[in-house]
Amino acid sequence: MKVPKIDKTYAFILGFIMLAIMLGWSIPVQAAQDGDYTYTVTDDGKAQITKYTGTGGDITIPSTLGGIKVTSIGNYAFFNCTGLTNITIAESVTDIGISAFYGCTSLTGITIPEGVTNINTWAFHKCTGLTSVTIPASVAYIGDSFGSCTSLTNINAVAENVYYSSQDGVLFNKGGTTLVQCPAGLTSITIPEVVTSIGEGAFIGCADLTSITLPEGITSVGDEAFCGCTGITS
Repeated sequence: MKVPKIDKTYAFILGFIMLAIMLGWSIPVQAAQDGDYTYTVTDDGKAQITKYTGTGGDITIPSTLGGIKVTSIGNYAFFNCTGLTNITIAESVTDIGISAFYGCTSLTGITIPEGVTNINTWAFHKCTGLTSVTIPASVAYIGDSFGSCTSLTNINAVAENVYYSSQDGVLFNKGGTTLVQCPAGLTSITIPEVVTSIGEGAFIGCADLTSITLPEGITSVGDEAFCGCTGITS
């Protein structure tokens, strides 16, 4: 039987495609622009904001870009956007990326909608103008998201949230046994006796605290729990 000849160029292309599949290579995601927002389309066909190019002020993050539903704010998307003063996030958003709003020093208000499930590490780190934050019922994960927010005195988790609770403006896990995040603007704190662990980065940037007394029942202290607490003397 005569075997058909395969064009060398075709064979090379076919081989390259098969190699890419085996190695898990993927075609780079193409960024697009809509108004003040650069975005990419995720594997599930949703839009992720990757960069804000506007001048700041009070903004409302849109629910669609290029006709595509926005479900996430990418890592560093608003990094050091010092002109932002107030942000309302679209209700379609479920995920706020790492350092997404890091260093937005003029930001005094942020509305986190019901539907957001993840607020990732350092998402609002060094947003020194924030004074109060409300965590909605849908949020299931908060890294040390609000570290070094030196004006922040209140992190309030709504009662309906099944993962977090708050007391005197300090964020705990739902059972109150883990101190998750202390607002960096506090000058004093009394840690409840029921607390057995201090979360990772829980007191990060709390420079105005001068003294902390840990309950006898504390069994673990997370990484960088007291990083930047330069005022502590005892």
